[in-house]
Parts: sequence; C-alpha cells; structure tokens
Amino acid sequence: MRNLGNVKEKKGRRNALPRFPNKPDILVPYEGLNRRRKELEDYLNNLLNIEIYRRHSETINFLDISHLSFVADLGMKGKEGTILKRTGSSAKVRCNFCGLFEHGFCFKCNYFCASLCGKWQKRHLVVKETFVAYLNSEDGRIKSVILMDNGFGISLGVYTTGSRSGIQISNLSRHIIIKCWTKRKAKEWMEFIQEVSNREGRDFIQTNPHNSFAPYRTSISATWFVDGADYMSAVADALENAKEEIFIADWWLSPEIHMKRPMSGGDYWRLDKILQRKANQGVKIFVLIYKEIEVALGINSYYSKQRLVEQCPENIKVLRHPDHARAGIFLWAHHEKIIVIDQSLAFLGGIDLCYGRWDNNEHRLTDLESIHQSSIYIPSRDKLTNTSSKKILGCNTERHVLLPLAIATNTIAMATTRSMPLLPIMDEQTQKDLVMSTLSTDNSLFMLQEKGDAVKCNTPEMQRKNLFEVAKTTVDKMKNTVKVKRQEFINMVYSSHEANADETEDETLALSESEDSVDYASGLCRLRPATKLWLGKDYTNFIVKDFNDLEKPYQDLVDRTTTPRMPWHDIGVLVQNAAARDVARHFIQRWNAVKLEKAKLNSCYPYLLPKSYKDCKSYAPFIKEADKHNVKCQVLRSVSSWSAGFLDPETVEQSIQEAYIHAISKAERYIYIENQFFITLASMDKGNVKNQIGETLLKRILRAHREGAVFRVFVVMPLLPGFEGEVGGPSGTALRAITHWNYNSISRGKDAILNQLIEAGIEDPSEYITFHGLRTHSILNGTIITELIYVHSKLMIIDDNTVICGSANINDRSMVATRDSEIAVIIHDQEFEDGRMNDIPFPCGKFASSLRKQLFREHLGLLNTKENINIDDAIIKSFYKDIWCARSKRNTEIYEEIFHCIPSDKVVNFAILRQYQEKLPLSISNPLLAQEMTDKDIKGYLVDLPLNFLCNEDLKPAVGTVEGMMPTALWT
Repeated sequence: MRNLGNVKEKKGRRNALPRFPNKPDILVPYEGLNRRRKELEDYLNNLLNIEIYRRHSETINFLDISHLSFVADLGMKGKEGTILKRTGSSAKVRCNFCGLFEHGFCFKCNYFCASLCGKWQKRHLVVKETFVAYLNSEDGRIKSVILMDNGFGISLGVYTTGSRSGIQISNLSRHIIIKCWTKRKAKEWMEFIQEVSNREGRDFIQTNPHNSFAPYRTSISATWFVDGADYMSAVADALENAKEEIFIADWWLSPEIHMKRPMSGGDYWRLDKILQRKANQGVKIFVLIYKEIEVALGINSYYSKQRLVEQCPENIKVLRHPDHARAGIFLWAHHEKIIVIDQSLAFLGGIDLCYGRWDNNEHRLTDLESIHQSSIYIPSRDKLTNTSSKKILGCNTERHVLLPLAIATNTIAMATTRSMPLLPIMDEQTQKDLVMSTLSTDNSLFMLQEKGDAVKCNTPEMQRKNLFEVAKTTVDKMKNTVKVKRQEFINMVYSSHEANADETEDETLALSESEDSVDYASGLCRLRPATKLWLGKDYTNFIVKDFNDLEKPYQDLVDRTTTPRMPWHDIGVLVQNAAARDVARHFIQRWNAVKLEKAKLNSCYPYLLPKSYKDCKSYAPFIKEADKHNVKCQVLRSVSSWSAGFLDPETVEQSIQEAYIHAISKAERYIYIENQFFITLASMDKGNVKNQIGETLLKRILRAHREGAVFRVFVVMPLLPGFEGEVGGPSGTALRAITHWNYNSISRGKDAILNQLIEAGIEDPSEYITFHGLRTHSILNGTIITELIYVHSKLMIIDDNTVICGSANINDRSMVATRDSEIAVIIHDQEFEDGRMNDIPFPCGKFASSLRKQLFREHLGLLNTKENINIDDAIIKSFYKDIWCARSKRNTEIYEEIFHCIPSDKVVNFAILRQYQEKLPLSISNPLLAQEMTDKDIKGYLVDLPLNFLCNEDLKPAVGTVEGMMPTALWT
C-alpha cells in the first residue's frame, strides 16, 4: 500500500507539470489552430507558475524580458533580447595602431584590429522610451545606458560595424557595436530603435530652442524662493516625502547643515540625519559633489562624502568629480545646485546645501541674542520634548559631588566629539538610576559617606582620610579642566553675558544645600534645544575668514562677539512634472559619465535610468497652492566633454548663454538682474572675456535710445567679491582681481558698458541702467555695525513674464560651456493679470511679477512697514527715479557718513583708502546720533555700487604673485 501511495503521489506531481503538445504544428488542421493556441498559452502559464522555471535564463531569453520590463515608471516594455556586444567599443571606431596614428587607417584594417583585439560578449539589450541599455545576461546588472540625445544614431552594415548582422548605436557620450544572429534580426532591432527614437525620443533628438538638450515643457508647476530659509525648508519637506530616490548635485555640501530653523527639533532636520532616515527607509540616494583642489579651496568634499556614506552605505552613494590630474581639469568646477526627488520634483538655483547659505529677509548680522539663557544645542535621534524635573527623596547635592562633574564632562564630550554623541531625554526613573550609579561608581576610589558613617568598615581612619584627600585633589583638578572646556562649549552656544549668568547659576546649583543634585541633572535635560540660527561654522564672514577645519562643524570660524556674519541673499526655484524629469535626466547623464570614468567595475555604484515622461505626476503638499504657478519651462545647461562625458571634445552645450541673449534681445520694458558677478564686455572685440551678454545688453539699450522708448535695466550684485582678504592688504589679491574684472565690464576701459553708452551719445546712462548692492546694519555688543549683504543670486527677470534662474553667473566661467558646468531654467508665464508699464496697460505674468515684487519689497524695506509705495509699475519715472534710485542713493550717503564704508566712491586709490579708514566714523564718535540716523533714515538694503572705487589703481594680480601667474580665464 505504501508503494502504491508513492506511485500515485509521483503520478499526481508529474501531472501538475506543464505538458507541451506532442502533435507537430504541421499536423494541426486549420480548425484546430485556436485549440492549439490555447494549449500553448496554458503551457506557458503553467510554466511561469513554477518558480524554478520562471527564473530560468532560457525562459527569460525566450520571453525577452528582464527586471526592467514591467517597471511602470520606465514606460512601455519596449523590445528586449539577447545580443552580442563587442568589448572596447565605447570610443569611436577607428584604427590607430594603439595610438601610433592620430587618425583612422583603412576601413578593412579597422575591422581587422577590432575583431583581433576585441571580443564579443553576450548581453541583454533593452530599448525604452528615451534610452537604450544593455544588461549582464547572468546577473541582470546594468552595464551601460545610452540616452537619446541630438547625437543619437543607429546604423547597420559591414562598413560601420564590420559585420553583416552588426548594429552601431551611438549618442554624444557613448558608442557601442552589437551583433545579432542574423541580418534579419539586426534589421528588426534597427527599425524598432529608430521608431522609438523618432516617436517617444523625439524631444531629445530634435534641435530644441537655445540648442538645449531638452524642449520647452508646458503646464509646469513652478515655485520661487527668495533667500535660503524658505528654500531649505521646502527641500527638507521634499526629502522627507521622498519614496524612491533622491538626486543631489552640489558645488559644496555640508552634511551638518540644519534645514529648518530655529532648531526646536534638535538635529531632526539636519541634512545628514534626514538622508540617513530616508536611506534606512529604503530610499536610494545619489550625490554628486565637486572634487576641489585641496590646496586652493577648503570645502573638504572628502569629509562631506565620508559623513554621508557612513550614515547608510547601502543606500547612500556619493561620487566626487573631477579627478584633476587624470582628467587634466584644474581650473573648472561643477557648479550646479540640484535636488531631485523621485524624478518628479526638482530644486535648482544658486543655493548650495552648505554653510552660510541659510538666511531670510531680515539678513541678521549677529547671532548672540537670538537664544535664551536656558537653551543649549543637544543632538537627538528624535524631536526633543520638554521634561519636568522632580526631586528624588533622600538625595542631597552635598553627598553627590561627582554628579555635576559627570554632567559637565558629558557636555564637553558632546561639544568636542566628532560624531556628536547623543544625550537621551531622561524620565524620573532614569534620573534616579543616574544618581545611584554615580554613587556606586568605582567604589575602590570614591567612597562617599552617608550621614557621617564610615565609608567602609574595614578601612582604617588614616587610610580613609588619605584616600579622601587624593580623591578630592583629583576631582579639583578635573573640575578645573572641565570648567575651561565647558566654558569653550558655552561660548559656542551662548552669548558672553548669558554664559556668565549660566555659569553662576550652575555653581549655585552645584553647591547649594537646599537643592537636589537630581535637579541639576534633570535641569540640563529640561534645557530647550538651541534657538541660535547659525551654529559653529554656519556663522560665516567670507571676506574676514575663509573656511577651514570643516570636520569640526560646531567650532566657530570667527569670533561672533566681535565679527558680524555676512548675510546671504539668494534665489531658488522648484519645478515639477516633465521639467523635473529633464533636470533628473541631466543628473543621470552626469552620474553615468562619472560612473563610467571612475567606478566602471564597481557594482556598488549603479547606472541610473530616466523615468518615462508619460503621466508623470508630482506630489508637493508642503507648497501652498498660492505659491504654485502654471508656466512654460525649459531646462538649460552649460556642459562640455569634461563635465558631461561627451566623446567629442568639440561637443558643447551653452544653452544658458543663448537663452540670456535671446531673452535680452526680446525684452520690451525692463530687465532685472541679480548676479554674483558682472564680467561681460560690451564689445564685439572680446579679448579675454568671451560671453556676449554685455554686448547684447548694450545693443538693446541703444535700440531703446534710438526709438525714444522707456527701458530700464536694474543690476544688483555684491559690493565686494566674497573672497578672504583686505582690499588694500597683501591677502586680498583674489578679491581685487574679481573687482578689476567687474569694474572693467561696468565703468572702466573702452569696453565697459557705461563707457560704451556715453560714447554712443547717451549723456546719462542711469536713465537706462543702474548698478546696486545691498547693505544692512545692526548692534553687536552695544556697538553699531554694518556689513554688505552678499548677493549670490543668478537671476534675470524680463517684462514681468520671463525668468531665468539657475547656478550660472554672468561671466565666462558659467556661460562658456567648456568651463564650469551649470544648470538653469527659463520660465515663461502662462497665467497673467492686468498690470502697467510706464503707466500703460501691460499683461504681467503671475510667476515673474510676484517674484520681482517680493525682491523690490525686500530691497526697499517695504516688507514689514506701513509705508505705502506702489511697486507695480517698475519703469515709470515716479518709481524708478524717485523711489528706486533715490532710496539707493540716500542709503549709500548715510552709510558712508556713519561707518566710512568700503567700497566707497571717495576712495580712488590705496593712499586715500588708508586715510579714509583712519578717520573716526560717526558710529564711534557719536554712536547715539548714528543709531538715530540709521533707524530713521535708512530704508531697506539697497545702496549704489560705487563706480569710482579704486579707479586710479590697477587691481589685476601682480606678475610675481601666485594669482598673477594664473591664466586670466580663472578670474573671468
């Protein structure tokens, strides 16, 4: 019976296996075809229900599927299948006898060498909507991704591939040769790829406006951000909402930067903690950081990489680029600032996620009195909550002399340890345990008395006394050390007067017999997280001191009791849907290029794939509906072979400059520019400066002059470049070099735009174009102070309907494609409201006009006042002359009278500069009057750019200096 049962069991198991029809197809009659089709369908379904067969390589090859086949975000399945791919076909096909000849030899020799030196490997080819990829047939790992671009092409035949069944697939960055089993199969592949590229990939293959890699996208949701506070808060919310992947590209990234402030949540909103939290949830995070030349720049990208990767190595991947010696790139940088969430939300602009960038419209100069006496920065895993302290009966402070020492030691460790150890919040039982453990710690050395009883029964009195003296001496020494270290930490978090008050309070707590030692311990736990806005290195002044020791993030860079911080003004934008896909596509192209160059064989760094553009939706509940605007948008770039991985060194894209030129040429009423630099000559003879923005501005203003039209150009830029050093000192060489090229473009030399306008017959160029900076003032430890607001924006607004915003400065480094890599967007409004220009009705776009008005309110001091000034009409004389120019001039005069500011038109050479700085300013001689004048007469931040500052000096680097030996292109 047992044997019979086994036979039946085996038979049942055998019957469950799929059975292939035995009758050959040729014997199946016509009327039986439907039945045969059903039998084959059932066979395949049964086969796929068995896991071992479903995952078998032959089954996968038969069905032409892979793990990418049915990923909805990648679009349609497309065509897949096994092919042979020739090794070493990443570069263009040619024979040069291992580099002995520069150019290709004969075509037969070419393929002879290819077949001799290369070998064919089996790969799984996948064709999707906007890319072609091939996978390792054995493990399914992606081996290469070929994005469809305007260099994408496919060819078939012996001449291009050396094989009758060979196919050549290429784009601007990659070139591969594949071979099929038959010529018919090769033709099928070629026809399908051509069809997909001409249909779904058309947007990237065609020539787009401004010669950009991406077309215009309509019905895009866009949001602007003025200054870093709102921008970083939105980025933090977006990161928190990420579901699948996060892309970050930065010139500089500081892992310890706090994204939301004040820091009421401890380190919950610290960048590295956010990324760690998302990585632990399974979100894939990819970061590209500019790899600096360490001797020239102190941004320490290696430290940033290590700090990020150690949070979660499995899901956080960081690549730095370029490798300077190997790539031969020493002067140029990756300057993009990108955050992409799930390829559906994209943040870009001028704001790096790094120290010094967080700011708001108040642009504070100090960070001493923004905290409370009982506030201290305490890192924690979760958001901190206040806890109440309760007394534990039977515990007296005089009996627990080590408890203050233990707590103070913990505080110092928290300030000095590199990883910032966690200080947990203690409940009542935990506090009691802490006290009891302190009592019992190392009883062989510290034997504390209870109500006068002996410390230990078997210890003689003299030995007990000597031991206690040793312990007391040791504790006193440790207390002195702790006191010094603790004061250093307190100075980091508190202002000086608060620190002294807190020190006195702590000593009282430690020594008072009426207070419990538990109150001291729990009191520390009750302290709210620090309300300082800029901790440690984040409190910056770039001109006073450049960055160093970034591995010590909570150690101050400058003395905040004597040095004001330098406020930071910047602009960012958020675009969604298809435009976000385009930004992600740029990141993917760069990531894949760096992966190919630096980590080709490292499977820990995967190739990235762009998502489908069909039904792309975004989710941004953290953005108010009123802040979302419906726009038409195009992504722009400055990239070349070194920065984007193009095969041909001559291939470039400088669509940012082309968009600037086109937008300026088409401007009708006004141009508003905020930029970190203005290095662009208004001349056809370019010389050392190649970009054409200044020339285009000149032509547009001259056209307005000929037509007698009202046309305004507003330029807002930094009063001084953000480089460490003194203007008249030996350390300010780089600062003076940039100042030279800025003024050379504005008001000095024959190619300066103001001189060109005067030469063209315009007596007063300020009727058409004016240059401004931003400055503010405050009180620091009872002394009235001032500092420039550093304008870092890369923004142009035209006619209240067009905006260009990104990472590109107005200089050759950003506009000439072969130099720094950059990204930007040009935005055209699709929703309008009634407006006026020069008192004539004019449709104003909601996105552009709202951004321009916000900037005007901030710069003119209209955000928090009852002053009623109409800023709707930007070019009418009653605003342009009587408000904008007049207020800027008046602010400038007051600042010079009170502070003797630098830069100033009164300082035309270094000798006068020294005399000017030696004069006693009103802020010192009569501080009360100075305070009254600043409060009463200064309105907003807008000031004039002093066009005559050091006009009698040659500010170019001296020939004998290191800076003087650098090529001019470094500064321009």
